[in-house]
Amino acid sequence: MNTFIALQKLWYGDVLTTAPTQTTIETTIASMTEVKNVHGDTWGYEESDPESTDYLNALTGQNYYVDKTKNGIPTIKFTMGEYEYQQKADLQGGEVIKETSTPVGWARPTELENIYKCVVALSKTGVYIIFPKAQIIAKGDAQDKNIGLGVTANCVEPDVNTVKPEYWIKKKTEE
Repeated sequence: MNTFIALQKLWYGDVLTTAPTQTTIETTIASMTEVKNVHGDTWGYEESDPESTDYLNALTGQNYYVDKTKNGIPTIKFTMGEYEYQQKADLQGGEVIKETSTPVGWARPTELENIYKCVVALSKTGVYIIFPKAQIIAKGDAQDKNIGLGVTANCVEPDVNTVKPEYWIKKKTEE
C-alpha cells in the first residue's frame, strides 16, 4: 500500500516533451531549478472538485444518471520565502535588471505573459508528483511580514500527445 504524505521538495524547469519514468526522473530534476525555501505551511497539492450534471427521474425524484462534465484541476501551490531575481522572472515574468553581469533587481512585464513550466514535487513518502506542463501564476504574497513569491502551478494538457498531464512515480530505491 502506498501512502502520500505532504511535500518535501519542489523543482521547476522546461516543459517536458517526453513522458517521465522511474528511470528518467532523477536525470530530469537534475537539470531543473530546485525551490530551496518555502515559507511555512504555504505549500501543498490539491485538486478541485470535478463537475457533473445530475439527471433526475421526475416521477421518483431520484438520480438515474450522473454525467461527469469536467475533471478537477490538480494544482501545486507554494510561497517562496527567499528567492533570486531570476526565479521571480522565471515564474512571474518580466526581466532581471543587471548592472554589468550582477543581478540587482527585477522589472514587471508591461504585457500579460503565459508562463509554462514542468513542476515536480516529491512527497515525504517518496512519490514524485509531476506536471509535465503547468501554467504558472505567480504574485507577490505577504506571509508573516515577508513578501514571498506565491506560485500556483495548474496542471494543463501537454503539447505532445504521448505525454500525459500528470504522473505519480515512486522514487527509485537505492540498490
